[in-house]
Amino acid sequence: MLTVFFVLAALLVVQSLIALQDGPRFLAFVRRRMSEPLADYAPPATLICPCKGLDEELEHNLTSLVEQDYPNLEIIFVMASGDDPARAVCERVAARAQRPARVVIAGKPEGRGEKVNNLLAGVAAARAESEVFIFADSDGRPGPRWVRTLVAHLSDPAVGAASTFRWYIPAGDFLSGLQSAWNAPAVTYMGEWGRNFCWGGGTAVRRATFDEVDARRHWAGCVSDDYMLTRALRAAKRRIVFVPQCLVTTHHATTWSKLLEWTTRQLLLTRVYEPKLWWPGLGVHVFYCGVFVYGLGLAAWPRLAGDWKASLLIVMTLLGISALSVAKGAYRLASVLLVMPEHAEQLRRTWWSPTLQAALAPFLMALSFLLSAGSRRMTWRGVSYELRSPWETKVLSG
Repeated sequence: MLTVFFVLAALLVVQSLIALQDGPRFLAFVRRRMSEPLADYAPPATLICPCKGLDEELEHNLTSLVEQDYPNLEIIFVMASGDDPARAVCERVAARAQRPARVVIAGKPEGRGEKVNNLLAGVAAARAESEVFIFADSDGRPGPRWVRTLVAHLSDPAVGAASTFRWYIPAGDFLSGLQSAWNAPAVTYMGEWGRNFCWGGGTAVRRATFDEVDARRHWAGCVSDDYMLTRALRAAKRRIVFVPQCLVTTHHATTWSKLLEWTTRQLLLTRVYEPKLWWPGLGVHVFYCGVFVYGLGLAAWPRLAGDWKASLLIVMTLLGISALSVAKGAYRLASVLLVMPEHAEQLRRTWWSPTLQAALAPFLMALSFLLSAGSRRMTWRGVSYELRSPWETKVLSG
Protein backbone atom coordinates (compact mmCIF):
# COMPACT_ATOMS: atom_id res chain seq x y z
CA MET A 1 0.00 0.00 0.00
CA LEU A 2 2.94 2.30 0.65
CA THR A 3 4.25 1.53 -2.82
CA VAL A 4 0.90 2.44 -4.38
CA PHE A 5 0.85 5.74 -2.48
CA PHE A 6 4.36 6.74 -3.52
CA VAL A 7 3.67 5.87 -7.16
CA LEU A 8 0.54 8.04 -7.09
CA ALA A 9 2.41 10.77 -5.21
CA ALA A 10 5.18 10.73 -7.83
CA LEU A 11 2.60 11.20 -10.58
CA LEU A 12 1.09 14.06 -8.60
CA VAL A 13 4.52 15.68 -8.19
CA VAL A 14 5.04 15.53 -11.96
CA GLN A 15 1.60 17.02 -12.54
CA SER A 16 2.27 19.79 -10.00
CA LEU A 17 5.70 20.59 -11.50
CA ILE A 18 4.13 20.92 -14.95
CA ALA A 19 1.47 23.24 -13.52
CA LEU A 20 4.13 25.24 -11.68
CA GLN A 21 5.70 26.24 -15.00
CA ASP A 22 2.74 28.56 -15.62
CA GLY A 23 3.93 30.72 -12.72
CA PRO A 24 7.31 31.95 -14.02
CA ARG A 25 5.98 31.95 -17.57
CA PHE A 26 3.13 34.27 -16.56
CA LEU A 27 5.44 36.54 -14.57
CA ALA A 28 7.73 36.88 -17.61
CA PHE A 29 4.69 37.58 -19.79
CA VAL A 30 3.51 40.34 -17.43
CA ARG A 31 6.94 42.00 -17.47
CA ARG A 32 7.04 41.94 -21.27
CA ARG A 33 3.51 43.26 -21.61
CA MET A 34 4.17 46.12 -19.18
CA SER A 35 7.31 47.16 -21.05
CA GLU A 36 5.45 47.48 -24.36
CA PRO A 37 4.37 51.00 -25.41
CA LEU A 38 0.63 51.52 -25.53
CA ALA A 39 -0.81 52.07 -29.00
CA ASP A 40 -2.40 55.43 -29.72
CA TYR A 41 -5.80 53.94 -30.53
CA ALA A 42 -8.85 55.40 -28.80
CA PRO A 43 -11.90 55.56 -31.10
CA PRO A 44 -15.36 56.52 -29.81
CA ALA A 45 -16.58 53.74 -27.51
CA THR A 46 -19.53 52.61 -25.41
CA LEU A 47 -19.06 50.93 -22.05
CA ILE A 48 -21.94 48.67 -21.03
CA CYS A 49 -22.36 47.62 -17.40
CA PRO A 50 -25.23 45.31 -16.39
CA CYS A 51 -26.45 45.93 -12.84
CA LYS A 52 -28.69 44.11 -10.40
CA GLY A 53 -29.09 44.79 -6.72
CA LEU A 54 -26.82 46.70 -4.42
CA ASP A 55 -23.33 45.28 -4.76
CA GLU A 56 -20.95 46.19 -1.98
CA GLU A 57 -19.67 49.74 -2.61
CA LEU A 58 -21.68 49.85 -5.84
CA GLU A 59 -21.54 53.63 -6.18
CA HIS A 60 -17.74 53.66 -5.89
CA ASN A 61 -17.50 50.89 -8.50
CA LEU A 62 -19.76 52.67 -10.99
CA THR A 63 -18.01 55.98 -10.38
CA SER A 64 -14.72 54.36 -11.42
CA LEU A 65 -16.35 53.61 -14.80
CA VAL A 66 -17.67 57.12 -15.53
CA GLU A 67 -14.34 58.66 -14.47
CA GLN A 68 -12.25 56.69 -16.96
CA ASP A 69 -9.39 58.55 -18.65
CA TYR A 70 -10.73 58.12 -22.18
CA PRO A 71 -11.50 60.89 -24.70
CA ASN A 72 -14.85 59.83 -26.17
CA LEU A 73 -16.72 57.33 -24.02
CA GLU A 74 -20.41 56.68 -23.50
CA ILE A 75 -21.56 54.79 -20.38
CA ILE A 76 -24.70 52.64 -20.32
CA PHE A 77 -25.94 51.02 -17.11
CA VAL A 78 -28.48 48.29 -17.85
CA MET A 79 -30.89 46.44 -15.58
CA ALA A 80 -33.88 44.18 -16.08
CA SER A 81 -36.40 46.12 -14.01
CA GLY A 82 -37.06 49.75 -13.29
CA ASP A 83 -37.75 48.73 -9.68
CA ASP A 84 -34.21 47.42 -9.19
CA PRO A 85 -32.59 49.11 -6.16
CA ALA A 86 -29.47 49.67 -8.27
CA ARG A 87 -31.38 52.08 -10.50
CA ALA A 88 -31.22 55.02 -8.10
CA VAL A 89 -27.46 54.55 -7.67
CA CYS A 90 -26.91 54.28 -11.44
CA GLU A 91 -28.97 57.41 -12.12
CA ARG A 92 -27.12 59.34 -9.43
CA VAL A 93 -23.72 58.36 -10.86
CA ALA A 94 -24.89 59.09 -14.43
CA ALA A 95 -26.25 62.53 -13.45
CA ARG A 96 -22.91 63.76 -12.13
CA ALA A 97 -20.80 62.18 -14.90
CA GLN A 98 -18.82 64.54 -17.11
CA ARG A 99 -19.58 62.41 -20.17
CA PRO A 100 -22.66 60.78 -21.75
CA ALA A 101 -24.09 58.29 -19.25
CA ARG A 102 -27.57 56.82 -18.93
CA VAL A 103 -29.68 53.97 -17.63
CA VAL A 104 -31.43 51.45 -19.89
CA ILE A 105 -34.19 49.09 -18.71
CA ALA A 106 -33.91 45.79 -20.62
CA GLY A 107 -36.98 43.97 -19.29
CA LYS A 108 -37.21 40.39 -18.07
CA PRO A 109 -35.35 37.77 -20.12
CA GLU A 110 -37.04 34.98 -22.05
CA GLY A 111 -34.93 31.98 -23.03
CA ARG A 112 -31.62 33.51 -21.96
CA GLY A 113 -29.77 34.81 -18.92
CA GLU A 114 -30.68 38.15 -17.41
CA LYS A 115 -27.14 39.48 -17.74
CA VAL A 116 -27.01 38.49 -21.42
CA ASN A 117 -30.40 40.12 -21.97
CA ASN A 118 -29.09 43.29 -20.34
CA LEU A 119 -25.97 43.26 -22.50
CA LEU A 120 -27.99 42.86 -25.70
CA ALA A 121 -30.19 45.80 -24.66
CA GLY A 122 -27.06 47.85 -23.99
CA VAL A 123 -25.60 47.00 -27.39
CA ALA A 124 -28.89 47.93 -29.08
CA ALA A 125 -28.96 51.27 -27.23
CA ALA A 126 -25.34 52.22 -27.97
CA ARG A 127 -24.87 55.40 -29.98
CA ALA A 128 -24.15 55.00 -33.68
CA GLU A 129 -20.74 56.69 -33.56
CA SER A 130 -19.19 54.19 -31.11
CA GLU A 131 -16.68 51.88 -32.81
CA VAL A 132 -15.87 49.77 -29.73
CA PHE A 133 -17.93 48.04 -27.04
CA ILE A 134 -16.49 47.53 -23.56
CA PHE A 135 -18.27 45.15 -21.18
CA ALA A 136 -17.83 45.59 -17.43
CA ASP A 137 -19.28 44.17 -14.18
CA SER A 138 -20.80 46.23 -11.40
CA ASP A 139 -18.90 44.46 -8.59
CA GLY A 140 -15.41 45.42 -9.83
CA ARG A 141 -13.44 48.65 -9.58
CA PRO A 142 -10.99 49.22 -12.44
CA GLY A 143 -8.27 51.84 -12.49
CA PRO A 144 -8.64 55.17 -14.36
CA ARG A 145 -6.77 54.04 -17.51
CA TRP A 146 -8.54 50.69 -17.70
CA VAL A 147 -10.64 51.42 -20.79
CA ARG A 148 -7.80 53.17 -22.60
CA THR A 149 -5.45 50.22 -22.02
CA LEU A 150 -7.99 47.59 -23.05
CA VAL A 151 -9.04 49.42 -26.20
CA ALA A 152 -5.43 50.17 -27.22
CA HIS A 153 -4.88 46.43 -27.66
CA LEU A 154 -7.49 46.44 -30.44
CA SER A 155 -5.22 48.57 -32.65
CA ASP A 156 -4.04 45.38 -34.38
CA PRO A 157 -6.80 44.41 -36.87
CA ALA A 158 -6.00 40.71 -36.27
CA VAL A 159 -7.13 41.01 -32.65
CA GLY A 160 -10.76 40.04 -32.12
CA ALA A 161 -11.04 41.11 -28.48
CA ALA A 162 -8.93 42.37 -25.58
CA SER A 163 -9.86 40.91 -22.20
CA THR A 164 -8.66 40.70 -18.63
CA PHE A 165 -9.82 39.04 -15.40
CA ARG A 166 -10.71 39.75 -11.77
CA TRP A 167 -8.54 39.59 -8.68
CA TYR A 168 -10.29 39.18 -5.36
CA ILE A 169 -8.62 41.15 -2.60
CA PRO A 170 -9.54 39.32 0.63
CA ALA A 171 -11.42 41.11 3.38
CA GLY A 172 -8.93 39.66 5.87
CA ASP A 173 -10.89 36.55 6.85
CA PHE A 174 -10.34 32.91 5.94
CA LEU A 175 -13.30 32.52 3.56
CA SER A 176 -12.70 35.61 1.44
CA GLY A 177 -9.05 34.53 1.27
CA LEU A 178 -10.09 31.07 0.08
CA GLN A 179 -12.31 32.67 -2.55
CA SER A 180 -9.36 34.70 -3.77
CA ALA A 181 -7.10 31.63 -3.84
CA TRP A 182 -9.74 29.63 -5.75
CA ASN A 183 -10.12 32.38 -8.35
CA ALA A 184 -6.40 33.09 -8.81
CA PRO A 185 -5.40 30.10 -11.03
CA ALA A 186 -7.58 31.40 -13.87
CA VAL A 187 -5.31 34.45 -14.08
CA THR A 188 -2.15 32.45 -14.82
CA TYR A 189 -4.12 30.17 -17.15
CA MET A 190 -4.00 32.99 -19.69
CA GLY A 191 -1.13 34.76 -21.38
CA GLU A 192 0.34 34.72 -24.89
CA TRP A 193 -1.11 31.40 -25.99
CA GLY A 194 -4.26 30.30 -27.77
CA ARG A 195 -6.28 29.37 -24.68
CA ASN A 196 -7.22 32.94 -23.75
CA PHE A 197 -10.94 33.61 -23.26
CA CYS A 198 -13.19 36.64 -22.92
CA TRP A 199 -14.14 37.53 -19.37
CA GLY A 200 -17.52 39.23 -19.07
CA GLY A 201 -16.32 41.70 -16.45
CA GLY A 202 -13.64 43.21 -18.67
CA THR A 203 -13.66 42.78 -22.44
CA ALA A 204 -13.29 45.24 -25.32
CA VAL A 205 -14.35 44.32 -28.86
CA ARG A 206 -14.76 46.38 -32.00
CA ARG A 207 -18.36 46.91 -33.01
CA ALA A 208 -17.54 45.65 -36.50
CA THR A 209 -16.00 42.48 -35.05
CA PHE A 210 -19.01 41.97 -32.77
CA ASP A 211 -21.21 42.04 -35.87
CA GLU A 212 -18.88 39.97 -38.06
CA VAL A 213 -18.69 37.05 -35.61
CA ASP A 214 -22.49 37.19 -35.14
CA ALA A 215 -22.21 37.63 -31.38
CA ARG A 216 -25.93 38.42 -31.04
CA ARG A 217 -26.82 34.97 -32.38
CA HIS A 218 -24.40 33.34 -29.95
CA TRP A 219 -25.96 35.27 -27.07
CA ALA A 220 -29.57 34.67 -28.15
CA GLY A 221 -30.26 31.65 -25.92
CA CYS A 222 -27.38 31.49 -23.44
CA VAL A 223 -26.53 32.40 -19.84
CA SER A 224 -22.75 32.70 -20.22
CA ASP A 225 -21.90 35.86 -22.14
CA ASP A 226 -18.14 35.33 -21.88
CA TYR A 227 -18.00 31.68 -22.95
CA MET A 228 -20.28 32.30 -25.94
CA LEU A 229 -18.45 35.44 -27.07
CA THR A 230 -15.25 33.41 -26.83
CA ARG A 231 -16.85 30.68 -28.93
CA ALA A 232 -17.96 33.20 -31.57
CA LEU A 233 -14.47 34.71 -31.84
CA ARG A 234 -12.75 31.33 -31.99
CA ALA A 235 -15.13 30.11 -34.70
CA ALA A 236 -14.16 33.16 -36.75
CA LYS A 237 -10.47 32.55 -35.94
CA ARG A 238 -10.14 35.92 -34.25
CA ARG A 239 -7.43 36.25 -31.62
CA ILE A 240 -8.21 37.11 -27.99
CA VAL A 241 -5.52 39.18 -26.24
CA PHE A 242 -5.13 38.99 -22.46
CA VAL A 243 -4.25 42.34 -20.84
CA PRO A 244 -2.86 41.75 -17.32
CA GLN A 245 -2.47 45.50 -16.66
CA CYS A 246 -6.27 45.69 -16.61
CA LEU A 247 -6.93 43.18 -13.83
CA VAL A 248 -10.04 44.30 -11.96
CA THR A 249 -10.04 44.35 -8.17
CA THR A 250 -13.07 42.97 -6.37
CA HIS A 251 -13.66 43.42 -2.66
CA HIS A 252 -16.33 41.64 -0.68
CA ALA A 253 -16.69 39.20 2.16
CA THR A 254 -18.45 35.87 1.72
CA THR A 255 -20.00 32.94 3.56
CA TRP A 256 -19.69 29.19 3.06
CA SER A 257 -23.06 29.02 1.28
CA LYS A 258 -22.29 31.99 -0.99
CA LEU A 259 -18.82 30.67 -1.74
CA LEU A 260 -20.04 27.20 -2.70
CA GLU A 261 -22.89 28.63 -4.76
CA TRP A 262 -20.43 30.84 -6.65
CA THR A 263 -17.74 28.20 -7.26
CA THR A 264 -20.31 25.58 -8.27
CA ARG A 265 -21.98 28.01 -10.68
CA GLN A 266 -18.65 28.84 -12.33
CA LEU A 267 -17.91 25.18 -12.93
CA LEU A 268 -21.45 24.32 -14.05
CA LEU A 269 -21.12 27.03 -16.70
CA THR A 270 -17.81 25.47 -17.71
CA ARG A 271 -19.39 21.99 -17.89
CA VAL A 272 -22.14 23.22 -20.22
CA TYR A 273 -20.21 25.73 -22.34
CA GLU A 274 -16.65 24.34 -22.32
CA PRO A 275 -16.80 20.61 -21.50
CA LYS A 276 -13.33 20.05 -22.99
CA LEU A 277 -12.02 22.16 -20.12
CA TRP A 278 -14.34 20.76 -17.45
CA TRP A 279 -13.54 17.05 -17.82
CA PRO A 280 -9.73 17.36 -17.48
CA GLY A 281 -10.23 19.78 -14.59
CA LEU A 282 -12.47 17.27 -12.83
CA GLY A 283 -9.91 14.49 -13.29
CA VAL A 284 -6.93 16.57 -12.17
CA HIS A 285 -8.54 17.87 -8.99
CA VAL A 286 -10.21 14.62 -7.94
CA PHE A 287 -6.89 12.83 -8.45
CA TYR A 288 -5.04 15.50 -6.43
CA CYS A 289 -7.43 15.30 -3.50
CA GLY A 290 -7.71 11.52 -3.74
CA VAL A 291 -3.96 11.12 -3.30
CA PHE A 292 -4.07 13.37 -0.23
CA VAL A 293 -6.99 11.51 1.35
CA TYR A 294 -5.39 8.15 0.61
CA GLY A 295 -2.03 9.27 2.01
CA LEU A 296 -3.47 10.73 5.22
CA GLY A 297 -5.64 7.66 5.73
CA LEU A 298 -2.63 5.43 5.23
CA ALA A 299 -0.53 7.46 7.66
CA ALA A 300 -3.22 7.03 10.31
CA TRP A 301 -3.84 3.36 9.52
CA PRO A 302 -3.41 1.21 12.66
CA ARG A 303 -0.92 -1.10 10.99
CA LEU A 304 1.32 1.89 10.25
CA ALA A 305 0.61 3.76 13.47
CA GLY A 306 3.54 2.10 15.17
CA ASP A 307 5.84 2.88 12.24
CA TRP A 308 6.21 6.61 12.78
CA LYS A 309 8.94 6.87 10.14
CA ALA A 310 6.59 5.66 7.38
CA SER A 311 3.79 7.96 8.56
CA LEU A 312 6.19 10.90 8.77
CA LEU A 313 7.46 10.20 5.26
CA ILE A 314 3.90 10.22 3.91
CA VAL A 315 3.09 13.50 5.65
CA MET A 316 6.32 15.11 4.46
CA THR A 317 5.57 14.01 0.89
CA LEU A 318 2.13 15.60 1.03
CA LEU A 319 3.57 18.79 2.50
CA GLY A 320 6.10 18.90 -0.32
CA ILE A 321 3.30 18.64 -2.91
CA SER A 322 1.41 21.43 -1.11
CA ALA A 323 4.57 23.55 -1.23
CA LEU A 324 4.44 23.43 -5.05
CA SER A 325 0.95 24.96 -4.94
CA VAL A 326 2.23 27.63 -2.56
CA ALA A 327 5.14 28.37 -4.92
CA LYS A 328 2.82 28.87 -7.86
CA GLY A 329 0.69 31.14 -5.72
CA ALA A 330 3.79 33.19 -4.90
CA TYR A 331 4.42 33.71 -8.63
CA ARG A 332 0.82 34.89 -9.05
CA LEU A 333 1.18 37.35 -6.20
CA ALA A 334 4.46 38.70 -7.62
CA SER A 335 2.75 39.21 -10.99
CA VAL A 336 -0.24 40.99 -9.51
CA LEU A 337 2.00 43.28 -7.44
CA LEU A 338 3.60 44.40 -10.70
CA VAL A 339 0.31 45.34 -12.38
CA MET A 340 -1.47 46.71 -9.30
CA PRO A 341 1.06 48.90 -7.48
CA GLU A 342 -1.77 51.06 -6.14
CA HIS A 343 -3.02 48.04 -4.17
CA ALA A 344 0.41 46.93 -2.97
CA GLU A 345 -0.34 47.51 0.70
CA GLN A 346 -3.56 45.44 0.60
CA LEU A 347 -1.90 42.71 -1.45
CA ARG A 348 1.06 42.43 0.92
CA ARG A 349 -1.22 42.45 3.95
CA THR A 350 -3.20 39.51 2.50
CA TRP A 351 -0.16 37.69 1.07
CA TRP A 352 -1.27 34.45 2.73
CA SER A 353 -4.34 34.15 0.50
CA PRO A 354 -2.84 33.44 -2.96
CA THR A 355 0.13 31.62 -1.42
CA LEU A 356 -0.70 29.53 1.66
CA GLN A 357 -4.37 29.12 0.81
CA ALA A 358 -3.42 28.00 -2.69
CA ALA A 359 -2.68 24.64 -1.03
CA LEU A 360 -6.34 24.44 0.08
CA ALA A 361 -7.93 25.67 -3.16
CA PRO A 362 -7.72 22.26 -4.94
CA PHE A 363 -10.00 20.74 -2.29
CA LEU A 364 -12.63 23.44 -2.79
CA MET A 365 -12.14 23.02 -6.53
CA ALA A 366 -12.71 19.24 -6.37
CA LEU A 367 -15.85 19.71 -4.25
CA SER A 368 -17.18 22.33 -6.67
CA PHE A 369 -16.50 20.06 -9.65
CA LEU A 370 -18.44 17.25 -8.02
CA LEU A 371 -21.35 19.54 -7.07
CA SER A 372 -21.50 20.93 -10.61
CA ALA A 373 -21.74 17.41 -12.06
CA GLY A 374 -25.14 16.63 -10.57
CA SER A 375 -27.47 19.12 -12.25
CA ARG A 376 -27.88 21.64 -15.05
CA ARG A 377 -29.85 24.01 -12.83
CA MET A 378 -28.40 27.08 -11.19
CA THR A 379 -29.45 30.32 -9.52
CA TRP A 380 -27.69 33.57 -10.36
CA ARG A 381 -28.63 36.82 -8.67
CA GLY A 382 -32.07 35.56 -7.74
CA VAL A 383 -32.96 34.06 -11.13
CA SER A 384 -33.06 30.28 -11.59
CA TYR A 385 -32.12 28.67 -14.89
CA GLU A 386 -31.92 25.28 -16.53
CA LEU A 387 -28.96 25.12 -18.92
CA ARG A 388 -30.21 22.73 -21.57
CA SER A 389 -27.32 23.39 -23.96
CA PRO A 390 -24.98 26.25 -24.82
CA TRP A 391 -27.69 27.54 -27.15
CA GLU A 392 -30.80 26.86 -25.08
CA THR A 393 -31.70 28.19 -21.64
CA LYS A 394 -34.94 27.88 -19.70
CA VAL A 395 -35.72 30.60 -17.16
CA LEU A 396 -37.32 28.77 -14.24
CA SER A 397 -38.08 31.61 -11.84
CA GLY A 398 -37.06 35.09 -10.79
